[in-house]
Amino acid sequence: MIVKFKVFAAAAVLTTIFTSLLTFTSALASEQNCPIFNFTHLFIADYATGTHWDNSSGNLQITWSASAHTIYDETVVQPFTEKEIGWLRAAFRSWDDALDTVSFMEVAPTASPQIVIGFVKLNPSPVQPNAMGFWNTWTENGMRNRATIKLKASSTKWFGKSDQFIHSVQHELGNVLGLGDLTPTTAFVSVLEDPWQPPFGKVRLSNTDTAMVRQLYGESTCTSTFTSVLKTAKTNVLSHSTATSPEV
Repeated sequence: MIVKFKVFAAAAVLTTIFTSLLTFTSALASEQNCPIFNFTHLFIADYATGTHWDNSSGNLQITWSASAHTIYDETVVQPFTEKEIGWLRAAFRSWDDALDTVSFMEVAPTASPQIVIGFVKLNPSPVQPNAMGFWNTWTENGMRNRATIKLKASSTKWFGKSDQFIHSVQHELGNVLGLGDLTPTTAFVSVLEDPWQPPFGKVRLSNTDTAMVRQLYGESTCTSTFTSVLKTAKTNVLSHSTATSPEV
């Protein structure tokens, strides 16, 4: 069993993948309806080639809970409010809607959820001491089967806004599913850009994010195949505010 982890901080990202980014931008400029991504060149961090959850059955359901008392090696310091639970559901729903062969189900912590998420103190990482989010995944035979997501409880200014909260969780979930981080650019919109970039809190993922995760899970990346209607009804009218970078 291998543990893989991810941290996020609002820090400048190295530009050593400039050539790869130009290649990706050119692909977008050609207006491909069925884009194919070179993940190894595209992602700047947090990508393990070929590692994802096993959807070979064609109907993978991943369970999750936001009520656990422990998130990996840290104790939850404050529970999510009902409002925050709604934001979490919106973030999970966005990835659920993007995929045909993978869905998410919220369960009680006693039901052995495969993903748990919570507010913790978030002990500093030696690599990125100002991280606000941290994820871990466990793999077996090359497939992910369990994950945790930690959110920094003291970052109340950032997580207190629905759009920023949702965007942050969407980013961490994208990493948990197997996608990596992207250098910010005006060529596309993605919740995987690092540092996080607006627009924040869009429940429906961009075509770029949708196509990337569908490619990772062996589904069609053609925009014509994307589901046009959300699988589940929206339960909240989400407010959106303007912000340019996370609090650290």
